[in-house]
Amino acid sequence: MSAMIRRVVAAVLLTLASAAWAQQPSRLPHRVWLSSGVPAADVLAELRSAGIDELAVPVGDAELGETTTRFTMRPMPDLKPLAGWSVTALVWVNGQGKDVGDAEQFWTQFAPTLRMLPGKGSLLLVARQYFEGLSRFAAAVAAESGQSVGLALSAQELAAHLPVGGWPGIELVPVAFGNPQAFGFPPSTIHDDVTALDEIDQRGTPYRPAIVVGWRATPAPGPQPVSLSLITRGNVATYTPGARGDVFALKLPVDWGGSRLDVGQTVEVEVVETARYHRDLGLVLRPTRANLVGWDTVSLPSGEPALGMSREAFLDYLRGGMPYPTPDVELAVNGTIVSVGLRNPSPHASAIATTGNWVELHYSGTGVRDIELGEFSGVQFGRLEGGVFKEIVARDATLVRLYLPYVAPRSRVSGGAVAFLSGPRTLAVRWGLRLGDGSVVSGPLESRDVRTR
Repeated sequence: MSAMIRRVVAAVLLTLASAAWAQQPSRLPHRVWLSSGVPAADVLAELRSAGIDELAVPVGDAELGETTTRFTMRPMPDLKPLAGWSVTALVWVNGQGKDVGDAEQFWTQFAPTLRMLPGKGSLLLVARQYFEGLSRFAAAVAAESGQSVGLALSAQELAAHLPVGGWPGIELVPVAFGNPQAFGFPPSTIHDDVTALDEIDQRGTPYRPAIVVGWRATPAPGPQPVSLSLITRGNVATYTPGARGDVFALKLPVDWGGSRLDVGQTVEVEVVETARYHRDLGLVLRPTRANLVGWDTVSLPSGEPALGMSREAFLDYLRGGMPYPTPDVELAVNGTIVSVGLRNPSPHASAIATTGNWVELHYSGTGVRDIELGEFSGVQFGRLEGGVFKEIVARDATLVRLYLPYVAPRSRVSGGAVAFLSGPRTLAVRWGLRLGDGSVVSGPLESRDVRTR
């Protein structure tokens, strides 16, 4: 893609990506949950430069009984790097039925932990499921502490139980969009979450939605970093779309983060790519949400290589980058043979798709003698009719479309080669991708030099 075209595409997308944000009356604070520990100082500096205002650190668990509460502190990371940050203590709450616990007992147990955090510190109670005593416990903790307390719960459950005006002393954190099951929250659909947020907004109480960007994988990988490219490249696995994710039947053994997976095993993965996060954030930042006071990201993505959106992709997007790849098609002409490759220099990825990711080689004045796929996964002959691809027989074709299941971050796909009957009179290329939000994007048709080089 030429520099000029790339700048035009970037400008258009940035305008669309910023539309909801720009219509907010003031900039909304963004908090990130540090579910995998406190990152290094240089990463924290990058988070701040990307506009992240607050951090949430998991500190323990609260078990509620009918009249008692037991707080168990988790092993604490080194908190010194968080000096100067606004830090929220995150406590997971478990209970059932009418269990309301004992707010005074909880605060006595919890207060020393809160004092360990930099600055004043605040509290966010998180429950994977609603139970009748939960809101009463949270309100009692707010009264005992003399400060507002956050309560995170699935958006649908909050909408189902929240009274008009909310609960006293409680700031709502409805968990919506993304991949809530990655943290044990109930599954949801986009429509359900949009409806729930609309209903919460109408109750007249402040709230800040939380988008879960964590991943789920079965079996879980070992301790080493992994990415989807391990199971999407070449002939490693057979892909089929699942109900909530992607399913791979292994045809070759795989080192899955330090754990060996054998031929015949199945891997099921659900991830949140940047394009999906972009869509979800747009649904959160609708200008009609009068009581929206911020948003959370759950949790900080890991660095490359990563399943789903990496930390590098997350930061690039927050700084104004496009939420999807804009790859370069690489051609090399040698007489009647044209080699084809695709390079993605960005930290963003496509979705996994059987025919949604492709490179087209357009030609004239000749026909195709043979094709080598290399690292591509399939091929179709066709022509453009009204700007739309139509598959036809090879002898009538004016283009070759090469498919690939996945365009990984910072990757290169090569080895494709088209042998023509004679030197083509003209050559042009185009690419197309399916994104994690279900949408598709394609590049412009670009002419290329037919001379051998």
